[in-house]
Amino acid sequence: MDRDFLAFLAAFVVVVALFAIGIRFLLPMIAQHLKGAAGGWGRFSRVYATTRRPPAPIFRRQSLVVGQILYRNCVNVGSDGLGLYLELAFPMTILRRRPLFVPWMEFQRVDAGRLFWRKAALISLGDPLVGTMTAPMDLFNAAIRPAIGTVLTPLADDGIYPILFIRGRF
Repeated sequence: MDRDFLAFLAAFVVVVALFAIGIRFLLPMIAQHLKGAAGGWGRFSRVYATTRRPPAPIFRRQSLVVGQILYRNCVNVGSDGLGLYLELAFPMTILRRRPLFVPWMEFQRVDAGRLFWRKAALISLGDPLVGTMTAPMDLFNAAIRPAIGTVLTPLADDGIYPILFIRGRF
């Protein structure tokens, strides 16, 4: 055999071995992240899982932060007089996460936030706190704000109005 071929073969075997070792350690971390182990969709689904049909209109392929997990362009959002409906869209449907339905009574506080360097609403859910969700301001204004009322308190620096709730009252 040619010496160059043997060097190429040895380099190939080393690269394949390093790739296999990397996959062995990287895949579990990616799977744990997608499952929402840090308080994402999995934590919310223990409290807010639903079998309800989504209300119309539905805002498709929205970006949200649920807990500490960013779901970019893969969440369908709908709202009605009873609450907020969230479901994962493709490609996240392969995770088999149940849709969520959050009643308006669970919204405890809405504060100013940022998502992709744009204004967003940081929403605290549950009493005691189940978790937080961050929604872009355009989605918040279209799907959430009309349903939760207009009890607004101005926030000093950038004109976003957080909504403060008392449990059971809007």
